[in-house]
Amino acid sequence: MQDIIRTLLDKGVRIPCPEAVSVDNIPPERICARATLYPGTCLSGPDTFIGEDTVIGQGGGALIQNCQIGKGCTLMQGVYRDSTMLDGFNARHGAELRDNCLLEEDVSLGHTVGLKQTVFMTHVVAGSLINFCDALLCGGRSRKDHSEIGSCMALYNFTPQGDKFASYFGDVRTGVFLDDDAIFIGGQTQIVSPVHVGFGSVIAAGTKLSHSVSDHTFVTGCDAPLRQKENSSVIRRASEKTATTLGYIQQLQALKTWYQYVRQPALSGISHYDILLPAALRRLDAAIAERVARLERFAKRLANNTPTDAQTCTDHAQARAMIKNALNAIANFRENIDLNALQSIAEDIRAAVQTELSYPEAIHSISDKHKSVTWFSSHSADSYDYR
Repeated sequence: MQDIIRTLLDKGVRIPCPEAVSVDNIPPERICARATLYPGTCLSGPDTFIGEDTVIGQGGGALIQNCQIGKGCTLMQGVYRDSTMLDGFNARHGAELRDNCLLEEDVSLGHTVGLKQTVFMTHVVAGSLINFCDALLCGGRSRKDHSEIGSCMALYNFTPQGDKFASYFGDVRTGVFLDDDAIFIGGQTQIVSPVHVGFGSVIAAGTKLSHSVSDHTFVTGCDAPLRQKENSSVIRRASEKTATTLGYIQQLQALKTWYQYVRQPALSGISHYDILLPAALRRLDAAIAERVARLERFAKRLANNTPTDAQTCTDHAQARAMIKNALNAIANFRENIDLNALQSIAEDIRAAVQTELSYPEAIHSISDKHKSVTWFSSHSADSYDYR
């Protein structure tokens, strides 16, 4: 038995079969009392943190590498790398989380869900057999009124030309107040990134979607037209893809702002949040850097792409101009922040959590007062709307 396993047992960590658990390069103080580690669990990485009353590896063990996991979470058999999960997160068998996922309070995953650079905001529920990479989803008001992804859903982010895009569902700027209509994505839906889906929208089961839709839209069927003799090397809808990508980056910037100026000061001194929130900010920084790098790469590909029709040439030129103009706005996004508004929101949330409300409960208690405040204004990407 490893010495660290003995130390963990002595501090109150539950390990039903100590000989079948491995803990590597993790300070023992980063695994909290009353956590449970089931046989087959392998924990590694100095940044790993396991909160109180969290259960790891039930049903066959779990591989955890450099993850930060809040209180009262359940991570069943699966692989979890370089991701952050806040209080009450739940994942069933076969999950694979990697490359800077951020899953907020009470997010729930069914079995066999694959996520990469994915942000699920509070209360989001995903069914089983789902691929949902490079995306952000918010919406809903509670665990019973939440945005949901039906089983056997696939979000495609890779194009024939080798580009990768991201999609966003809802809007962070109001979604953080947990008072927007939920988004429903039906089972066996196929979505081709990049798209933006508005609050309150329903994507019917079996739908194939490749364009953005506004709030409270019902989508069904297949929106992809049939083209004869298509040249697969030509990049189509470049301006639309660029605008949605810029919107997605803005969503990440807004959420980063919220964590930095609201969550952190409001929850400062709550020991596990002092670990989880800086980790969440690192996830968001990495996601922003990835999307900017992809956008710059896309601009270079556009410059070397050679469409023959005038309409596509114009579309490419517009997309390149959008990227050039937007990169400066991305770098200077703090100009869009109302720090006084954020400070007021943080103070009210802090007062609420000091009465022993959970973070989601605290948000509900202050939502009516602050939801209409423009704490993060739009940058130029919002002037391009292809919905």
